[in-house]
Amino acid sequence: MTGYRTQLIEAKRAYKDKDYEKAYEIYTSLYGNAPFDNSAKYSYAWAIYQSRIKDYTSKEQLLKDAELVSELTKQHNLNYSKMCVYTMSVMKVIRLLYYDRDYDDLPHWLKKINPDYLDQARYRKDDEVYPSNMEHYYVWASVTYLNLGEYEKCIKTTRAALSKLNKFTGNNGDFFMWRLAKSLRQIGDYEQALKFLNILQLDEWYVQKEIAENYYYLGDDENCLKHALNAAIKDGPMDMKFNLYTLLSELLFKDYPDWAEKHEDLCEMIREEDNEGKGELEYELNEFWKELSAKLS
Repeated sequence: MTGYRTQLIEAKRAYKDKDYEKAYEIYTSLYGNAPFDNSAKYSYAWAIYQSRIKDYTSKEQLLKDAELVSELTKQHNLNYSKMCVYTMSVMKVIRLLYYDRDYDDLPHWLKKINPDYLDQARYRKDDEVYPSNMEHYYVWASVTYLNLGEYEKCIKTTRAALSKLNKFTGNNGDFFMWRLAKSLRQIGDYEQALKFLNILQLDEWYVQKEIAENYYYLGDDENCLKHALNAAIKDGPMDMKFNLYTLLSELLFKDYPDWAEKHEDLCEMIREEDNEGKGELEYELNEFWKELSAKLS
């Protein structure tokens, strides 16, 4: 046991001297072979972070090391503690998986974080304001659950973000409401979805499309058509509006069958990646949308 204590002291001295690799090697050789108290576990976790997580070499290594850190330590409340190796390690993994769009693996790591223990201190760099840890967490979690089709979790997460965050960076407040509205539509709560969509400050075609789809499911074809036309007129990649054109084709079939067919033709061109004559058809349809929208106003 004397040798064990001596090695622990040596590991702590190595860490103090910023020889993180040596500290990591000593702690690793001891861990599992001798009793580690909470102080030793905490020191080992920091050695792992400084030598392997801070500047990780591979995704697989990062996940393995962060998992060990989460076993060695607990999450501290950043409102009372400036730094937490647990939070720093797990949030680094979440950030990587999020930007890799690795949504399937994210829930495991999201569950490791209690968002109430995250701070709301935003920071500035190069004249840009960046989200706090809490805001980042809620963005990453809500996007993940929406993409996985876990709509109830997305609703719970976005509602928590909207009620707990003191400030929103950029358009994050609107995008929380956007994800909330999309999730509400998916579970059939169309009126609640419209409530949030109608107060959004996002002047984008996809918002109008989402509003149109909620009216469609409510059986309100008149409002559905108005907002679908607004979405069609607004700027946006036409190839991304495939579902919108399909909806317009259905809405126009009874009163404007020829124009409904033209929308079907455009959808076929998008599906087949056929650009011949596409520009002319897009222009013709755009003029029709404007004319019909003015007529319905």
